Amino acid sequence: MGQAPRHLVPSRSAADYFGAQLRHWRQLRGLSQQQLGRLTLHSGSLICKVEKAERTPPPDLARRCDDVLETGGALQRLDPRASVDAQQERSAVSVVPCEVGLVWSSDLADTVEVAGQLWRADVERRKVVIGAAWSAAAFAAPARDWLAAWTEPNPTHAGGRRVGAAEVDVVWSMCGTFANLDHQLGGGHARTTLAHYLSTAVLPMLKGSYSQRTGKQLLAATARLCDIGGFMAFDCRRPGLAQRYYIQALRLAKDSGDRSIGAHILADMSMQAQYMGDGREALALARAGQRTARDCGSSLSMARCCALEARAHALLGDGGACGQAMSRAERALTAATDEEPSWVTFFTSEQLAAEFMYAAGELGRHADVQRFAPAVLASSAGMQRRLALATATLASSYLPGDGSGNHTADIDQACEVLRTAVPVAATLASPRTVNILHAVRAQLRAHRSRPAVEQLDSEMESVLGAAS
Repeated sequence: MGQAPRHLVPSRSAADYFGAQLRHWRQLRGLSQQQLGRLTLHSGSLICKVEKAERTPPPDLARRCDDVLETGGALQRLDPRASVDAQQERSAVSVVPCEVGLVWSSDLADTVEVAGQLWRADVERRKVVIGAAWSAAAFAAPARDWLAAWTEPNPTHAGGRRVGAAEVDVVWSMCGTFANLDHQLGGGHARTTLAHYLSTAVLPMLKGSYSQRTGKQLLAATARLCDIGGFMAFDCRRPGLAQRYYIQALRLAKDSGDRSIGAHILADMSMQAQYMGDGREALALARAGQRTARDCGSSLSMARCCALEARAHALLGDGGACGQAMSRAERALTAATDEEPSWVTFFTSEQLAAEFMYAAGELGRHADVQRFAPAVLASSAGMQRRLALATATLASSYLPGDGSGNHTADIDQACEVLRTAVPVAATLASPRTVNILHAVRAQLRAHRSRPAVEQLDSEMESVLGAAS
């Protein structure tokens, strides 16, 4: 029996992604590695090593494989060697405008151009986007334009190579791959690989030729991928970059006509605004998401947006409105069906309980945090980021309150709980999570003379480093 092909991890690097695509096209044409090697005047063992990212492809391999496999030039555009050369050439001559990605373009061609500029600038690590600051007002106009009168989009395009359903399916599969990596390992694990994929693989598709039906699916998949890129940047504490990804994701979703993706993007935007401390903007975005979820009939999206509205109310100190929004979230969750979009199926009753817990923490309702915590922590297996964030919220609930006399502090218990989150956070590429743990650590500084605090401080310093 032949040996089973090695499982590839295309998101690990540009070489890994090139290898995965080479295998995809070879198997699609029904060729073995030996057959492809002969047809391209190379060896089967070379094809094998390139597919596994154990060998950099020779200069002519991508071109020869494109010809034999009839890919329309897809592999040459992904060749790691060529992409590095192109990046260096662009870096030497291009100027990136400071507002790149913040613009809501008037038509599809401009949208593709702006999104491409953003992705290339990210790949090239341009400071103007990588280090961009958060703008409290930047989400207002895109949310308004998203909600404006809708017309049936017609994203038919005549450009470069022909793009078909099979290539769009690959983009959708990459959405799942990158989303899973983000959930399991944090936004920093594969963020730069995702930007590279958008810039070198997806952008040429957007500039290709496709029908209205294929165009809608391509734009929807790209919007979802761009949204994941925004969440990854948000998780890496690059707020201005995340904001720009979200705006372009929402713009692409508008041209796709897919409201369910738009509702999800608006929810992610609300979450970022909440993290940045802008409760009013978080509230407006969550409500825009609810209107969109109602239009598309997604109960799970409605539940998530209602929960984020509740968290915005909690941030603003309005416990009554928070409770009402949470009640609507519970009702929407109960109404969910098996036909929900795949990207929001993570929002289960356990995730809603976590949202209850976070909102209770914002309102200083420490007993409620401690009541929700056991179920949330017990259901977080395999979701390390949620486990660490929920643990930090629980630890904070044992710290001194607002002096109202309704809360008994337990410094030693806070230290013991927070200590369990440190090794979890160390496995994640999530600067946002680490920052939240450090924020609880900062609350303990007033009690630094206690042995438990001193020990925790030492452990966090050695494992997670100094607070930023």
